[in-house]
Amino acid sequence: MTNTIQTVSGNAKKLVKMAAADLADQVHFFKAARKMSASEFKPDATGHSPGQTVSVRIPSQANVIEDNFDITGAIGDIKERSVDMVLNKSATVSIGLTTNELAHTTNIGEIYDRYLKTRIQDMAASIEARFLQEATQNVANLVGTAGSTVVDPDTVMAGREKLGKFLCPKGKDRHFLMDSTSMRSAVNANKSLFVFGKEEWGQGYIGDALGLSWLENELLYRHTNGNDVTGVAVEASVVTIAEGMTTLGVDGLTADTGTITKGTVFTIAGVYAVHPQTKATLPFLKQFVHVGSTVTANASGQVELTLDEPLYSSTSNELQNVSALPVDETGTLTFVGAASGSYTQSLMFHKEAFRVVSVPLALPTNAEFAEQASESGMNIAIVRDYDQLTRKFITRLDFLGGIVPVRPRWACRVTD
Repeated sequence: MTNTIQTVSGNAKKLVKMAAADLADQVHFFKAARKMSASEFKPDATGHSPGQTVSVRIPSQANVIEDNFDITGAIGDIKERSVDMVLNKSATVSIGLTTNELAHTTNIGEIYDRYLKTRIQDMAASIEARFLQEATQNVANLVGTAGSTVVDPDTVMAGREKLGKFLCPKGKDRHFLMDSTSMRSAVNANKSLFVFGKEEWGQGYIGDALGLSWLENELLYRHTNGNDVTGVAVEASVVTIAEGMTTLGVDGLTADTGTITKGTVFTIAGVYAVHPQTKATLPFLKQFVHVGSTVTANASGQVELTLDEPLYSSTSNELQNVSALPVDETGTLTFVGAASGSYTQSLMFHKEAFRVVSVPLALPTNAEFAEQASESGMNIAIVRDYDQLTRKFITRLDFLGGIVPVRPRWACRVTD
């Protein structure tokens, strides 16, 4: 009879499948966001590497003709835009095991639980935190009071209102991520609605409520403002004010030292949001977010901010998103929060607000084993080889992916 002996090498595929399943189960935001499929981008035949880009299509918006069936001269062109997603979110864990350590067991489940499971958990936390940070820093919609830990029904409904005003679809694809501190406040504010015996009461959380699927997440992005948030105004000499502008020049910061950080939300006096379809002016100022790196004022107290979307004020443009362009000098900026203030950002979003992807990696051909697997859109690779200098089997697990905002208006931050 031929002996059949289980070995680590012979079960590499099992190990990597277990790792992929664990990883996919622990990344709540990645799991809830819209994942790109292979049909939406051109996979690299040999696997991807950090720094590569994937082109992501941004859905076009129609120009609806009202009260006139004659479309002569008004046939709409398809103006589909795209944005490059950089594959810059990588995560790696590694472990070195001696031949003696591996000699004591060939049970694949035991090896995974003993040596790899906790490392996958740490990898998942790293991936989730960085994806959430990138997503949140690109969202301009924000409700709540900076410095307050109160999350009451009206605050939640204010965020829901923002989603609704920008035509975010209703239904099961709206999610709300908050940490345990915010969840505590939300549960306390809604305790009269809890029913004894229901799972939510026993676990101390809110499940589905107010049109959102609530999830608890301790890896939320905590935003820290720059050190200068008062007396800042639009300055046309830094950046010309024009239709389609993607950057904004401002002055009034402390010369040489004033800073504005990535992810900082602000409004501009006189610049209101407009309804995405009717283009009617909405009753609130449009919120903007600086999506570039932290900027420091020059000797004149001026900086250039990178806007989250181009500005269009023309009523004949289907991309119109503001009631008017900023006005030089009188367009004062109002920032959310205090100078150098730090605030946790809960995030409500529709799954279509962002695109996320986890891609196959390039694998070596001469290692002891090299395998990768995908589970629920989450790909992970495992490679093991022998180091003859230390008599160790070096095992590494790798993840590579990216994220890009596609419809960031379908998301809203709730600041503490």
